[in-house]
Amino acid sequence: MPVMTPAASAPAQAVPAPETRTVSAGLIASAVFLFLLWAEVIRHLQGEWSYNVQYRYGWSVPFLALYLVWKRWLERPSPDRALEVAPAISVVAAMLLFPLRFVAEANPDWRLVSWSLTILAVAASLSFAAQFGGKSWTRHFAFPILFFLVAVPWPAQFEQAVIQTLMRAVTSINVFMLTVAGVPAVQHGNVIEVRSGLIGIEEACSGVRSLQATLMVSLFLGEFYSFTWVRRVVLVIAGAILAFICNLVRTAILVWVGANRGADAIEAWHDPAGLTILFVCLFGLWALSLLMQRYSPSSLPTTGREATPWLRPLPTAIFLVLSIGILATEVGIRSWYRMHQSAIANSQWRTSWPENEEKYKPIQIPTATQGILRYDSGGGATWEGSDSRPWVMYFFRWLPGRTAALFVKIHRPDVCLPASGLTLDRDEGIQLIEVNGVKLPVRFYRFDDHGKPLHVVYCYWDARSSYETVNAAIEEDWTARGRIRTALRGRREVGAQMLELIVWGYQDDAEAKQALQRQLARVIQQG
Repeated sequence: MPVMTPAASAPAQAVPAPETRTVSAGLIASAVFLFLLWAEVIRHLQGEWSYNVQYRYGWSVPFLALYLVWKRWLERPSPDRALEVAPAISVVAAMLLFPLRFVAEANPDWRLVSWSLTILAVAASLSFAAQFGGKSWTRHFAFPILFFLVAVPWPAQFEQAVIQTLMRAVTSINVFMLTVAGVPAVQHGNVIEVRSGLIGIEEACSGVRSLQATLMVSLFLGEFYSFTWVRRVVLVIAGAILAFICNLVRTAILVWVGANRGADAIEAWHDPAGLTILFVCLFGLWALSLLMQRYSPSSLPTTGREATPWLRPLPTAIFLVLSIGILATEVGIRSWYRMHQSAIANSQWRTSWPENEEKYKPIQIPTATQGILRYDSGGGATWEGSDSRPWVMYFFRWLPGRTAALFVKIHRPDVCLPASGLTLDRDEGIQLIEVNGVKLPVRFYRFDDHGKPLHVVYCYWDARSSYETVNAAIEEDWTARGRIRTALRGRREVGAQMLELIVWGYQDDAEAKQALQRQLARVIQQG
């Protein structure tokens, strides 16, 4: 009787070969395209992150966003029907990149461009999620990609409105607290008058910086702990309230120190109090997150890596051309502005401080103000004129690449002085006058300083402008039309200067204007 072996009883079955996963050329080309696109966005935003203390946390956002993408990748769901949108949206993004970068080179502070560039990169990134995993992946990866938006500066008008509102609220509450504590205090805009002098509630104390940082941290913690959307909203609201309360405590300490020890004593307490309150705010937010995690189930179930097939192929040629196009765009834009650079009137003027005047005294610029204006050189001084009228002068200079153009615009006398309790009576608009052979765009103002007339001449001089006509001077108001016209003329930002002269006591506007022009002739020199 023959003996049957297993081999003879059934045909042999082939063992399936392990799946080989190779990275396609299309995937590499698309990754290079996304990298170049995001590099353009980060390069544009790095100026705000470096020079604007309110947005220095922005340097951490790209790394946090990458971590959140990686975290979601580990928890990715099974992909559904792919949406073939990545090539089309990437082509549109690359086409829009050129005009945006072209205008941004001349207007690095234009926040509309910052938002537009970032939205392009966000849209392209979401399109790749839709390309590989359909709607399920688009929803799954949407939050970590959109998280990058917290690093984009708020629109300037909105930011300024929030700053002024918070400063007035903080000032009012501090005046009330001082009154309850038996310390006489009067509010003048964002300034508190006490026995020892005037105490200003600066922008650094307004709470906006902590509000923006806590918004970023609360969104990150909500994603890190996989909270439900309801709990994330609660965390964001709690962070905003905590930031306001912490800054209120900080300003209360500074105002109390100023009221009892004088305004000069505030400087020693300013930064330590700010850092302490910031750490208390952030750690308080973290503690709240841990407490919420303890009583909150995870909202994002882990599906495991094995649920995802290998990524679908992408057209290599399209993304290779788009990547080359981004590089060509950068080279072309830089060449355009370099070619037109020689046509820019770059002859600067300088100031001579009137140190021989009676009672001349330099003004110490507060550290917080230096952080806001971000100037490279300059300062302030006060003196008494020959007719015993008090004068004040401020002069600041920005080197190429450091101009806070829009920041200076929203910190003009007609914006800042009313916030300190003064009333604007007259603004004569931009005028072009010639002083010692230099054409200057100036504005003349009259304010009411608690019954005393105060006159100001203000000049913001952009080194890229010719100032040959009044229309050229008006271009400095940074309207959308003016910004685009500046880019078309190849006038890249190459530095700026700001001069402000203030005098008290002239009842007649014409007499005050003549006195201001005489003082301009004394302090301004060519070169």
